[in-house]
Amino acid sequence: MLTNTTTALLEGLTDPTNQLIWRQFDDRFRPVLIALGRRLGLSTEDAADAAQETLTRFVVAYRAGHYDRARGRLRSWITGIARNCMIDLRADRAHRRERRGMSAIENLPDANRITAIWDDECEHEIIRCGMTRLREQSRTDERTIRAFELLAFGARTPSDVASELGMSMNDVYLAKHRCLTKLRAIIDDLKNLYEVA
Repeated sequence: MLTNTTTALLEGLTDPTNQLIWRQFDDRFRPVLIALGRRLGLSTEDAADAAQETLTRFVVAYRAGHYDRARGRLRSWITGIARNCMIDLRADRAHRRERRGMSAIENLPDANRITAIWDDECEHEIIRCGMTRLREQSRTDERTIRAFELLAFGARTPSDVASELGMSMNDVYLAKHRCLTKLRAIIDDLKNLYEVA
């Protein structure tokens, strides 16, 4: 799914006929944009709408040559577009509520806070993609991966994991070490894909 470097991907976005590049960009950043919207208080549906509008505005502006690397990082530009889309969406929803006598929109956080949330959500997406790759590409036994997940993400004790999965404590520690080593390498590769952003 995420095979091109970010720079090559961005260069490919200038070609309106390159659907593969658009799908890769969309696969990479739509989940981050939806999570950003959810963290900023949008419903799942509104966050998905805002993500779609952000991606659409981004690609139109990018193809028109409006992004200038000398003026800042791509993530700042995308988060600015996302913030504007969310403001527009919330204003539209508030306008409809005001007509029914409900309250107006609340203010969104400033650009620095939105960028911090973006970075956090990129990290979550990288870990999610990393775990998918670990499962699909590493030939690691599913029970080994499950032991690692329970330890790393489930906040379970090694003895609980060993008991639940029918493993020795030594096997649980080995599972953690093996998966963590492989996951770190996968995550390093994935981080390069998000570097420009």
